[in-house]
Amino acid sequence: MPFCPECECEYAPGVEKCPICATSLIDALHEESTWVCDECKAEIPGDAPFCPVCGTVFIDDLRCLAHPAEPAHGRCVVCGQHLCADCGSRRLGRYFCERHGFEEKPPEEEILYRAEDREALNYRRALAQRGVECRVFSADQDTGLIIGKGPIETARIIVPSKYREPARKWMESRSIDDGHVLFQCERCSALNGFDTGGCANCGGR
Repeated sequence: MPFCPECECEYAPGVEKCPICATSLIDALHEESTWVCDECKAEIPGDAPFCPVCGTVFIDDLRCLAHPAEPAHGRCVVCGQHLCADCGSRRLGRYFCERHGFEEKPPEEEILYRAEDREALNYRRALAQRGVECRVFSADQDTGLIIGKGPIETARIIVPSKYREPARKWMESRSIDDGHVLFQCERCSALNGFDTGGCANCGGR
């Protein structure tokens, strides 16, 4: 169905101009803007704080995981750790943390068969239906993002901190164990437990 970009009204197929303001109609409203990363030339979302391909950071508000007082220059393409100028390394045009510095490429998500992994996939599916983005916790990939003593043995999924409240409400409605969910600070990439009100690493919300 065509839409008017000015009035935001939807019209029947075949209509080319808005009968109200005479503006030419378009196929969709609010199309997502994209642009090209200066470093790797990949096409990325226009509002992305970092490049998902090479890890280059574009905004000043992101902080280094190891040095939260320092701005992040890059993001590890394997685990997502935010890195300042003194952390990690850059190889083949991509950022890597110290732990994953010899990875040739980010590990592809595998089909998981353990009981706890199937549980994590069910959590992820249920939260996705509620508009909450999350991913399955991987001990090999994500342990280095946990600040202090985290529930590594019981962790199932990682939820971005911006979805903390809807995720909490869903967990309470389903009686989900607190230790099964970790919240990731979008400012410094640290993983925090259920009970923390903010990020234990940088103080972000």
